[in-house]
Amino acid sequence: MALEESQREALTNADIKISYGDLVREHVIKFTDEARSLMRVSELRERVLAWENTIAPILETEEGASPYDICAYSRRLITKLSGSSGEVLQLSELVGGGGDRREISRLFLTSLMLANSGNVELNQNDQTCKLLSRKLQSEVLEAYVLPSGDEPGTRKRKKVPV
Repeated sequence: MALEESQREALTNADIKISYGDLVREHVIKFTDEARSLMRVSELRERVLAWENTIAPILETEEGASPYDICAYSRRLITKLSGSSGEVLQLSELVGGGGDRREISRLFLTSLMLANSGNVELNQNDQTCKLLSRKLQSEVLEAYVLPSGDEPGTRKRKKVPV
């Protein structure tokens, strides 16, 4: 028991050797580190709030917009091209039309998809759009008959053992 008491006194004396100034300095360093950490968190929080305030009205506007129906937009552009002389229009006339940015973007995307499916030809040099085919890809797919003669989606799949 005497050893234990002497060991406690030695440990206590070792702890006392740390000066009061060192102890205060250590606590001040810990405090400033925690304060810096909180400042970083609050700066991040402010940036997130600013982003939320910016994006919220945009998202509300988008939620209120009509859905993008590629078939309806395709028919609209093909009808517009069919009514033009020589079935060629400037791309700006075809997709511009004084609409809002969302509408212009939708029309431009539709013209790119029509070019990809072979309905129109886009000329980069004079920025024109020429009608090649009035038959939409969606109509072609609807009229497609499987080689087996089955209706699409009616064929039963075989269960494969795992």
